[in-house]
Amino acid sequence: MENPRKKTTVGTASDGDGLHVFNHQQQQAYALNTTSTLVWQHCDGHTTPEQLTELVRQKFNVSRAQGEQLTWLALDELGKANLLEAEVARPRPLSSKLTRRQMLTTFATAGAALAVVPMVALVTTQARAEAPPTTDTEEPMTYFLKVTDFINSLIEIPARPIRGHGIHNTTTDSKYLAGIANIYIPGDDQHSVGRCSASFLCYKNDQRFYTDISNYISVDNGLIVSWFTPTTLIDLELDSIINSMVTECIVVAATKIGVNPFYGETFNLAVSSERVGGVEQIQFVFKKI
Repeated sequence: MENPRKKTTVGTASDGDGLHVFNHQQQQAYALNTTSTLVWQHCDGHTTPEQLTELVRQKFNVSRAQGEQLTWLALDELGKANLLEAEVARPRPLSSKLTRRQMLTTFATAGAALAVVPMVALVTTQARAEAPPTTDTEEPMTYFLKVTDFINSLIEIPARPIRGHGIHNTTTDSKYLAGIANIYIPGDDQHSVGRCSASFLCYKNDQRFYTDISNYISVDNGLIVSWFTPTTLIDLELDSIINSMVTECIVVAATKIGVNPFYGETFNLAVSSERVGGVEQIQFVFKKI
C-alpha cells in the first residue's frame, strides 16, 4: 500500500491551530481543524498510516483505537476533498468504523475533546474570502467571461453630446454603458467562480472615438481588483466596445471587503479576446509578481 501523500500544488494559510488549504485547480478552499492539519502535514509519502496514528495518539492523548479512528477519518475526508495525490485504501476494516456523527457521540460519552474529531470543511462562497492566496510556484490564475453574457447584461445610461469650450471639449456622439457577467475557470463554463463588471464611457469628437473603461473583478476565492483601460475605437458597436477590454497591466488587490487574502499583492494581468469552442470569451490571466 502506498503511503499517503498530500498535494503540493495548493496554497495554504494558517488559521489558529488549523489550516486553510486552497486548491487552485478546482478553485475551492477547505478549512482543516487541528487533527486534519496534523495528518495532512505529515502525508509526505514516507509516513505510514500506522505512524500517523501514533502521531495522533501522542498529540491528543487518546487510545490506540481512538487514534486509528481519528487518523482514518481524517484520511477519508482529505481524500474526498482531493487534497491527497490519491485516496488511501485501508488495509483492513477498522474494528469499529465510525461515521463522524457516531464518533462525536462516542467521544462525548468518553469525555474526550470533541475538537479532535477531524474536520475538512469546504469554505462556502460567502466565507471563501478567507481562502489563502496563490504562491510564487503556482500557475497563473485564469478566468473568463462569455461575451454574449456580458452583452445581454449591458444597460445604457442616458448620455448626450456636450458642447464645450473648444473643439476638443465638444462631443458629437456619446454612449455610456455598464454590464456585469459571471466568470468561470477554463474547462468549466457551468459553475461561476465570481463576477466581472465594467462601465464604458464612449464619446466622439471631430477627431475620433474614445472609450474609457472601468473594470472590476471579484472572485469567490477573495481576489478583488479593479483597473482602468483608456482606448480608441473605430465605432461604437457593442462587440467593438467589449473587445476593447483587451489589455495588459499591473494591478494591485487594493480593495478589502471582509477578509481578502490577496490584499496588497501585485499581479500582472493580461486580458485577451479568445474564441473557445465557438464561444467568444474575454480571458483574464493573473500572474503574481
